[in-house]
Amino acid sequence: MLTQDSICVVLRGAMLVCGVTALVGLATALLVFVHHRVRQLPLRKLNGPPIPSLWLGHYRQMFNPASPKFHDYFSKTYGTVARLYAFLGDTQLLISDTRACHHILVKDAEFFEQPAYVTEANRHSFGPSILATHGAQHRRQRKQLTPAFSIKNMRTLAPLFQELARQCRCMISSKLDEDQEIDILDPLNRLAIELIAQGGLGYSFGSFDGRQNEFGRAMRSFGPTIIKLAVWRSFLPVISTTVPAKLMRSIATLLPWTTMHNLMGICDSIYKNSVTLYNEKKKMLEMGDEVLKSHITHGNDIISVLLKSNLDATESKLPDEEILAQMSMLILAATNTTSSALSRILYTLAQNPEAQDRLRSELTETRGEADEPLDYDQLVELPYLEAVCRETLRLHPPVNFITRVAQKDITIPLSQPITTTDGDTVSTLYVPRNTSIFVNIYGMNRDANIWGPDADVWKPERWLAPLPESVLAARIPGVYSNTLTFSGGGRACIGFKFSQLEMKVALAELLTHFRFSLSKHEITWRFGGLIIPSADGDIKLPMVVERV
Repeated sequence: MLTQDSICVVLRGAMLVCGVTALVGLATALLVFVHHRVRQLPLRKLNGPPIPSLWLGHYRQMFNPASPKFHDYFSKTYGTVARLYAFLGDTQLLISDTRACHHILVKDAEFFEQPAYVTEANRHSFGPSILATHGAQHRRQRKQLTPAFSIKNMRTLAPLFQELARQCRCMISSKLDEDQEIDILDPLNRLAIELIAQGGLGYSFGSFDGRQNEFGRAMRSFGPTIIKLAVWRSFLPVISTTVPAKLMRSIATLLPWTTMHNLMGICDSIYKNSVTLYNEKKKMLEMGDEVLKSHITHGNDIISVLLKSNLDATESKLPDEEILAQMSMLILAATNTTSSALSRILYTLAQNPEAQDRLRSELTETRGEADEPLDYDQLVELPYLEAVCRETLRLHPPVNFITRVAQKDITIPLSQPITTTDGDTVSTLYVPRNTSIFVNIYGMNRDANIWGPDADVWKPERWLAPLPESVLAARIPGVYSNTLTFSGGGRACIGFKFSQLEMKVALAELLTHFRFSLSKHEITWRFGGLIIPSADGDIKLPMVVERV
């Protein structure tokens, strides 16, 4: 039988073991921290701004709502390869050198993965989607998803997109009965989420009928909620490796943390509704193609095509868990990017009324007297519509940068030599393991050495003539139109053709019925995960809209 003294001895021993373990863990972490900083010493010789805060580095400048101005300043001041600082002086890189980015995104992509905190946040939110997997698993998912984004399938989705664009136009028209100045971002957001809901899932969120359902509300709330937790996501990989998922959720539930509780509720709602919708689709598939073809998208939505493709696959089939994860991923990846791009195009056309009139003339002349919606082939062949989309996405990409982390010590070549702070000229860049890299989409798309002295000028006409030799020689490693807007390599945006069709259908419908002009409000473009418009301190885009 244990005496009180023996119990005290056991407790002291346990406390001693815990204390020693904690000290060993702390010492190990400190050694890893110091070792990493020492190995990063060569990076500190690269050009870049002084560190504003030892604790946060340049975090506030990179990720606050006004960060687009910082990105512009950074790119123009420090060139195609520059260093910046993160937490506790961790040295990171901002790179727009085309050859270096080719190695990071394409040639050596296996050694440059997206940050663990991004992968873990996506995995914990929705499961093993294409945004939360690496290596063979990611390639298998991408292979199964690819048929759903083919040109053939885009052609079949065009009529659905046209009907949704018509509903958006009717919503705008109803607002004009009250006021000529409206917040155009609201109907664009509703259109974007309904396009991916119906085109992606074959399901309506009720965005245009005034009774948006629980699924739609949850999806719209996810982005603004998770951006509030951006700082804390950095610690998720460490927590995930030491705390089981169920225990992590239990702890989060007990914490007095409203934002975290809201996020958990949103994710639960999305998962519950995704399971219900997934089971309905599986039942329809089991009942035969005729039942599926009678559905809202006639079986051509992305998830239906994925399910059919998965059933036909002889190998590399996706389990239910992974297909469910793709459903949530599709909505989140496509909604805000589309509304951000569309709002920027309309705003830019309002700034350039002659270009707006020219585009409207191209659209109305192609439509002719019948005034019927343009089909897929007509839309993709309109030269000025294509030029306007390309130029706006070049100059104003919805995402200014993407992040990668070096998985091993690696040296990558540069397309142009750079000079370090100690005067040395180097043509290669040594990147130590675990170094974070921001691939600078904004900087590459506006590089005057590539695009010429008018790189910062919105000029659709540049796409109506052969591109300068400097653009072709740069070999920009993107999947879209000699730009990096939709990224490049094995993790490039799989849905960029889907996004292009959405934008063109919406512009064709709206510009043939409305003229858009600037309002008296000052519009700023803020960082909120994506670049979004703001006026009077709110996320909105007031514009003057007139019927044509």
